[in-house]
Amino acid sequence: MFIPIIFFLVLSFSCIIRAESTFVADSGYVAHYSIYQATKPIQIDGHLDEYAWERAEQINSFERILNHYDNIRAGTRAKMLWDNEYLYIGFHCDDREMWAVYDNEDDQLWEEEVVEVFIDPDGNGKNYLELEVSPTNTVVDLLIKSVEPEFKSDKDWDIAGLKTAVQLHGTVNDVSDDDLGWSVEIAIPWTAFIDMDVEGRPPTNNEIWRLNLYRIERSAGHAARIEILNLREQAKKTQIEIEKLWEDNNLTSGNRDTLPPRELARLLELEAQLTSSIEATKSYNDLTEY
Repeated sequence: MFIPIIFFLVLSFSCIIRAESTFVADSGYVAHYSIYQATKPIQIDGHLDEYAWERAEQINSFERILNHYDNIRAGTRAKMLWDNEYLYIGFHCDDREMWAVYDNEDDQLWEEEVVEVFIDPDGNGKNYLELEVSPTNTVVDLLIKSVEPEFKSDKDWDIAGLKTAVQLHGTVNDVSDDDLGWSVEIAIPWTAFIDMDVEGRPPTNNEIWRLNLYRIERSAGHAARIEILNLREQAKKTQIEIEKLWEDNNLTSGNRDTLPPRELARLLELEAQLTSSIEATKSYNDLTEY
């Protein structure tokens, strides 16, 4: 038997992070999706091959959230289920070049390829769940306390009992082949929502929750992201050396020209290096935006 629970969703396929509350308010329209109850156990292995997944309605209408991104060139599909213990979310992501750099929990996954789930039961933009999963099954789970007037999040917050799995249809970080894509399977315990004023339970009959699904797809790939990280590290070291030079010579903006020629030449060289690193980083960032 399949028992529906009604959710309201804003479905996006986006390179913009944490823009969902603005998007909902401006659009005036919130999509509707019925989540059916699974009556048999769901194995979290990334395959999404149980009968319940076959019966679940598929979400195909992922949309860009910026007007100048009109054409979606990589397909994204999602489904959801629930039972008394978990909310289940599955993604299928078409991807000809899968890549990932970060491999630690709560790393900045939003800078690379990832699927994301935002769940705000009461829809007020406060105390909501953010979950991200990468092609290497690296996870970010955050409790977003507020977005406006100041963004506040709890990075130390974890979803106890969370289950995630990824199936790859190709190889990650290998440009020598054409990949087909990747699948993600997620099980979020209802107890995770204790911190969101809903008593750690599923929605009751006719109760409405707000939920956003996202996917970030970036085209330049692993090599460009590694180059960005290297440039950032280089810029950090250069900045430290510049600051040390200023401190050692008691410099201010008004007396830098009093430096001995050798130190002044080094300062100018470091400043040129820093400018170059910043400009190169921006260029690589532009490349990685899909």
